[in-house]
Amino acid sequence: MVDFSKWNLSKSQQKIADYLHKNIDVVPYMTESELAKACNISAATVSRFWSAIGFKNLREFKHSLLQDASVTPASKVESALKQHEQSYVQVMLDHATTYIAETKKHLADDDFTQAVNSIAEAENVHLFGAGSAQSLVTLLSFRLKRFNPHVYTLAPSGHEIFEGVIHIKEGDVLFIFGFVQASVEINVLLDYAKKKGVRTILMTDLLVSPMLEQADHVLFTSRGDVGDFHSMVAPIALIESIVINVGKQMGEHALQNLHDLHQVRKDYQDKLPKK
Repeated sequence: MVDFSKWNLSKSQQKIADYLHKNIDVVPYMTESELAKACNISAATVSRFWSAIGFKNLREFKHSLLQDASVTPASKVESALKQHEQSYVQVMLDHATTYIAETKKHLADDDFTQAVNSIAEAENVHLFGAGSAQSLVTLLSFRLKRFNPHVYTLAPSGHEIFEGVIHIKEGDVLFIFGFVQASVEINVLLDYAKKKGVRTILMTDLLVSPMLEQADHVLFTSRGDVGDFHSMVAPIALIESIVINVGKQMGEHALQNLHDLHQVRKDYQDKLPKK
């Protein structure tokens, strides 16, 4: 497989590289026009891409892939052929299963373990996510606060983000959800964290992006291809895995907090109004 990270690629070229990385099994059967459509870019951009990564054309790139014994027919090709026979909900559930499988395929175990350890050992954890990722920030914050009350959420955009940034210090952990592409805010946070000696964890659906080199730990999660409905099934499953493993790493301290929560609920649940 080509190491795309060594090339200085434009944003459009990074989009192509990311698609190739995620869909390498089906690329040998695609045309340039199909690839351009899948990436939502022009065919001319795709044609110019091959020379940028050291190949004459798509044909030469395909030939290199077919020499790789690891390339096998994609299971999702068969799934796609069957979609018209299934109900829409079945298709969506099949897609969710595919996203989780893709996440398992590309998620680096070492990065996951080190990310868990960093969160478990940090005094303060700062979370950032924009758009639909704000829902993931809320979930992760809710879960982690059961173990550590010092979990803070940064503003999703604009100058308000600086109000939280000034409280990030060495020894803290900054957890960033960075999907689709790097935003100005994400670039600012990664740069600031590096200057302050703050460990960064990036959860992303990209396999090719400058962000990957800037973050200390990268957690890949699949959400679907370009132009698809972006699912949150795999990111949520990954978050739950992180939380459980953080609790395990923190040991008795985490368990004591959960015991305390249970006792408070037991003591006061009858005093609160029922919904």
